[in-house]
Amino acid sequence: MKIKSYMNILQCVVLGIAAISCNSNEAPVFESNVPVQAEDGGYLFAHMTDDNYGSIFYSVSKDAYNWETLNDGRSVLPAYYGHPDICKGRDGYYMISVKKGTGIPLLWHSTDLVNWTSTKLAKSIFNKIKDLYGYTNEETYYGAPKMFYDEPSDQYIITWHAGLTGDDANTFEWDSKRTFYILTKDFKTFTDPKFLFAFTGDDEDMATIDVIIRRSGDSYYAIMKDERTQEAAPETGKTIRIAKSPGLTGPYANPGERITDLERWHEAPIIVPTVNGDGFFLFTENYPYQYDMFEAKSLEGPWKERYFAGPKARHGCIVRVNETEYQGILKAFKK
Repeated sequence: MKIKSYMNILQCVVLGIAAISCNSNEAPVFESNVPVQAEDGGYLFAHMTDDNYGSIFYSVSKDAYNWETLNDGRSVLPAYYGHPDICKGRDGYYMISVKKGTGIPLLWHSTDLVNWTSTKLAKSIFNKIKDLYGYTNEETYYGAPKMFYDEPSDQYIITWHAGLTGDDANTFEWDSKRTFYILTKDFKTFTDPKFLFAFTGDDEDMATIDVIIRRSGDSYYAIMKDERTQEAAPETGKTIRIAKSPGLTGPYANPGERITDLERWHEAPIIVPTVNGDGFFLFTENYPYQYDMFEAKSLEGPWKERYFAGPKARHGCIVRVNETEYQGILKAFKK
């Protein structure tokens, strides 16, 4: 028997027992789940690695379960430095990085996910939070900016996290991290930054990082890491949670129960539609060495953990691409 065929059989066996419910404290629920291969296109995973933190690598998949890292494991864009988050916008793809050692934000644009061009952004679009709210950015990564294109309003929302400095001006208090946002339609003019959340009750002082925004139906969802320690938030600290809003910028209701468990700390969530578009995949970094995978019929859950033969990846994003884009990526980077 060929090794590849044996591995396919082994994978199906594992898939049959590895869907774990993470929405309660009850015993795990096991369900069979066989990956569906995309007939048109597939998925692009743009990510960092632990050995090359800040660089961008490409991995691809036809089913979102099994991944192949391209370009012989080398960075696909050496000039990029940051936490990759690719946004499909009005006229192509966008992402933000930082010019290493300068703190200058760079806006990257591509129409094919192969060829990228960059333009400088002003530091002030992020750094106004100092004068407005007393919060400070660390300019190495600017709190891993994320971007989402809102088609109904034809504008982009950029979210990032920043905190208060400690006794040492170069030290940030992680329990003070809050999520800010700015809006733009043309990447030339930007709104002043504002706090994205105004949670109440037990979540009023919730520290948040790695927030991404997605729209489903008529509602908006903010997927985030609850950055509080487990001493401060015993039931949700260091886990992934989701908050819902009727509008792009809020008000967002208090986030729901944790999706990920307490034993494995998670961050850097990713949301993409399933192959057939009948649900969603959630990928979260079980840091510092791997991603875990979950699936649900809607962004409101319930979420079930899936077997995931993912690449060796750290903080990244996944985008669904069509066949032309998929083949173009393979042609450029499959060595």
